[in-house]
Amino acid sequence: HSALAKEHSPNSTQNDKGADDKEEQKQTFKVLNYAPGPCDTQMTDDLAGCTVLDEGLHKYYSTSKQEKKLVRPEDTAKKLVQILGLDDYESGSHVDYYDV
Repeated sequence: HSALAKEHSPNSTQNDKGADDKEEQKQTFKVLNYAPGPCDTQMTDDLAGCTVLDEGLHKYYSTSKQEKKLVRPEDTAKKLVQILGLDDYESGSHVDYYDV
């Protein structure tokens, strides 16, 4: 999963002054590759309950579900918003839910 944070350059303006000011209106973008962790979703419920899958995957998801080790989607979303808000990452970097 990836997220894109948009950041205005210090010289950007909100007014469109025409073609002469295109350089001033440029925006820079920072890219973050975010791994949300194993989320507790319908998909993981399906994987935990499916016995025709790879035995290792089935065991991982069924055990993680039973032991409540899966990440709630709202928790990983909050963490991503926090990371983006702090803006303390290099563009193109990878951040895992468990690394922060």
